[in-house]
Amino acid sequence: MRPYTAAVLLGVGLTFTMGVTSFGMAGEQRSALLKQYWGKITAIRVDRCGKRPGLCEGYIMLARHEAEQVSLVIRPGTWIRRGDHLVLLDELSVGDEVHIQAIEGGPEGGMRATQVNILNTP
Repeated sequence: MRPYTAAVLLGVGLTFTMGVTSFGMAGEQRSALLKQYWGKITAIRVDRCGKRPGLCEGYIMLARHEAEQVSLVIRPGTWIRRGDHLVLLDELSVGDEVHIQAIEGGPEGGMRATQVNILNTP
């Protein structure tokens, strides 16, 4: 009877600990606001690249229809699509019309692109 009681108490203790830990972590999370931008790329800056394709990071300057410029951070792993194909940051061109989804309030304090869709496909 003792081993059964010990196992039950251990299970209850672990469940309580996991519940308190996940509750505490949930209070620390900040919500990110997803924004969408449409416009033309006016500048591309590649800051650094890794040793494999797709590991480049940098910035895209986007001209919006309201004559406003927006700077968007591109991190490794950002999905960049031209039609049905994934492309790399260095394959983007100034003048490409794009639709970009970005998260506000990234670690840099700016807008971080999560997905880039190139609208003018050849």
